Amino acid sequence: MSTYVTALVGAFLAALVATPIVRSLAIRYGIVDQPDPRRKLHVRVVARAGGVGVLLATMVGCALAMVPYYRPLTFDNILPFAGMGVGMLGICILGLADDIWTLRGRQKLVVQVILAAVLVSTGFVVHSIRLFGFDLQLGLLAAPVTIVWLLATTNALNLIDGSDGLCSTVGAIITGSLGVMAAMGHHYAEAAVAFAMCGALIGFLVFNFPPASIFLGDSGSLLVGMISGALALRCALKGPTTVAMVAPLAILIVPLFDSAMAIVRRKLTGRSIYTTDRAHLHHNIKERGFSDVGLLLVAGALCGFAAVGAIGGTMVGSDLLAAVGAAGVLIVLVASRVFGFAELMLIIRKLKEFAHSMLQPATTAGESVRHQAVRLQGSRNWEVVWATLTEFAERQGLSRVHLDLNVPWLHEGFHATWQRSRMPDRLERWSTSLPIHTSGRVFGRLDITGPVPTGRNFEVLNQLATILEDLEPQIESLLNESIAAPVLTINSESSAAPNLSPSRAS
Repeated sequence: MSTYVTALVGAFLAALVATPIVRSLAIRYGIVDQPDPRRKLHVRVVARAGGVGVLLATMVGCALAMVPYYRPLTFDNILPFAGMGVGMLGICILGLADDIWTLRGRQKLVVQVILAAVLVSTGFVVHSIRLFGFDLQLGLLAAPVTIVWLLATTNALNLIDGSDGLCSTVGAIITGSLGVMAAMGHHYAEAAVAFAMCGALIGFLVFNFPPASIFLGDSGSLLVGMISGALALRCALKGPTTVAMVAPLAILIVPLFDSAMAIVRRKLTGRSIYTTDRAHLHHNIKERGFSDVGLLLVAGALCGFAAVGAIGGTMVGSDLLAAVGAAGVLIVLVASRVFGFAELMLIIRKLKEFAHSMLQPATTAGESVRHQAVRLQGSRNWEVVWATLTEFAERQGLSRVHLDLNVPWLHEGFHATWQRSRMPDRLERWSTSLPIHTSGRVFGRLDITGPVPTGRNFEVLNQLATILEDLEPQIESLLNESIAAPVLTINSESSAAPNLSPSRAS
């Protein structure tokens, strides 16, 4: 027990010393986070690269915990921790580069895969998964599955890092819980590393607590995510190669659910997976009126509840208890419509469309229309705009209308599709895509497809242009509904009338 206290307290004190130094250097060299009214919640310039301080403090905590118990180590014993050291240093450097130069998503992904492969090659690999008492042998899939797990945890903590102190709080709870679970499983070295990172994050939180004077940045959020994922594999070992996955999944359920819903939301609305928005868990909690501190309390309570279930399940040897804790968190979020409900509706819509296409006879397919609108975020009455478009589609015999609105600076999102079951062949239809923008910022897209009507192509397009011109005042009115909201004070041009113009036609 004293080893873990030494690791935690030592890392905590080291973070108190290292963080102000890192903050001063970040400000001196311009490694700062500028306010961004599109997706960021802060309104002032804040130092980044806090992950460097967390890494240094974690290493100090580990060293203090290990030195009293030094003994000659074999190659097999030291290899996993050498791999973890390389992974920690590499992912922190990657994040620091992103904090300084803003790398592309694919560039970061390639380096993450390489670092995950390093961890796998040094012993962080899942050969067998134990779920509710059953062992699933992965065989040739062992390395790919492990890499996917490490990528998932790495980016999950990165995505949740969107508010003062949030990633630090969630990361401290996760690593602390993994430390407890590792100690219970007699994985002492892993427990020391977990408690060291927990102490480092708590120390960093002193400066990251709202209002934050320094952010973790990608150097910190990526570090916490990758090492949490790696520790989860080692802390849950049940034998040389078998990992009991239910408890680690439960401990990490909040950030993993947030990132999973982000992927669902973006893919099922036709957006790029790298699209930014304000529809993450922390954005939705704040939209319910919680302060920055209130957000930390809510997020901490959710993570803590799931962690207690996971630790309790480990104590009594029951995966069911861990699963119930994680499921309880998800049910509360979705049932209260705080987070995940809109994404669930998108999934249900997609499943309905698939079932409909499989069950409907081909002879009647062309007669039916599939139509669904999902409010992803906000409360403005975009249905008025949508109704006008679908009435036009019915009247003109169009084949498909798709509207996707993403207005992150107003916390608004709306997605709708109207489509006939039988689409014309590619050579027998026309299509156009129209970006919807205001004050130079694109906030939506309208895609329309119709059959080629002999002699009426330009007539239909002219009528469409008239409809869109008539819709402009409605859209302007909807955007102006929150003109008194604080978020609009960041950019005074956000109340300007939107322009809708074709970007391509085929």
